[in-house]
Amino acid sequence: MKTQKHCFARLFLLLAGLLSVSLTGCSEESPSGHADTIRAVSWNIEWFPGRSPRADAAQQAAHRAEILGFIPSLAADILFLQEIRDAEAAEAIVDALDGLDLHVVSHFRRPESELSQQLVIASRYPALAAFAEHFTGMAGGGDQPYRGFAFAALDIPTPGTVLVYCVHLKSNRGEAAVNIAMRETAADQILAHIHEMEALYAESGPVRVMVGGDFNLLLEQPAMAQERTLAKFIDEGFHWTWQGAPFEDRVTWPARGRFGDASFDHFVTRGLPETQASVIKTPAGELSDHRPVGLEITLE
Repeated sequence: MKTQKHCFARLFLLLAGLLSVSLTGCSEESPSGHADTIRAVSWNIEWFPGRSPRADAAQQAAHRAEILGFIPSLAADILFLQEIRDAEAAEAIVDALDGLDLHVVSHFRRPESELSQQLVIASRYPALAAFAEHFTGMAGGGDQPYRGFAFAALDIPTPGTVLVYCVHLKSNRGEAAVNIAMRETAADQILAHIHEMEALYAESGPVRVMVGGDFNLLLEQPAMAQERTLAKFIDEGFHWTWQGAPFEDRVTWPARGRFGDASFDHFVTRGLPETQASVIKTPAGELSDHRPVGLEITLE
């Protein structure tokens, strides 16, 4: 059950988001030149900047320059980022992107380190509300305060609202059964939040939903195939944007050492036209261990 303090905090953030719309200048035209097309991109940029929590100043500077030089080519209308070190790093990225505004940066803290992996949502559309929320009550693993989700309600150029969620679910380090339980519990919390926000925004017209990020799924491995994290969304009417794509076309984490190829990064949508995601090529091994995922949707 949510505490009264939590509910008041969320209400404050929603009201603050609504008040901020008139103060934020956003271009509603996609880089493609078509206002009726949304291009969403999700990318885990691996401890940006530096690609490691132990990166020195020179390594951080080099990684920053590489990412800021490359990321405009993604031509995103909505950008979902994972493993961003802090708000300053998030601001540096968004400052390099013409027409995008930074809506939310999470502020999760790892218990063993001051260094953290934050979530970011930015877009070229006005945000009616934007905030981050910790995962709580993690099944099999207790609370995990350094994980959670980022959320924004976007006023896109069509009747209604798009609710967008950026996620970075539990990694596969440790016991598989515990990791699976934690990801499934996280999915339940995200879906509960979606239901709450859908009810809140329903009076403004159709409510559409997009969830993107690093799900850390290994469903192709027999021992992990029973995980229901993704299935929980599909059971609630979400479209999995890799549906029908061969595994080799959706590898977002190329093999490293003893670990094989993985499809960690996903989009699921509801209420939007059903289209297939695509892996975006990057310079091999230079920018991140993950590849970006793009999703282009033509509004109906």
